Amino acid sequence: MCNECFPKCQKCEKGVLVPLSDFSNNAVAIKYKSWACTNKDCRFFIVMRGGDVYYGTATSEAAR
Repeated sequence: MCNECFPKCQKCEKGVLVPLSDFSNNAVAIKYKSWACTNKDCRFFIVMRGGDVYYGTATSEAAR
């Protein structure tokens, strides 16, 4: 993975934010639905849900 190709995480400044894609309920691909920090200790994320943008830190429960 090319770390210079992705934005640096502004929360931890150690990892980079990588894009993640998903599928809608109609099996339509949604590119870059979310972004997640590659630093496993940081776990910062940005995600789109229903047209709204949410950001925060994943809990240990969600990481399992």
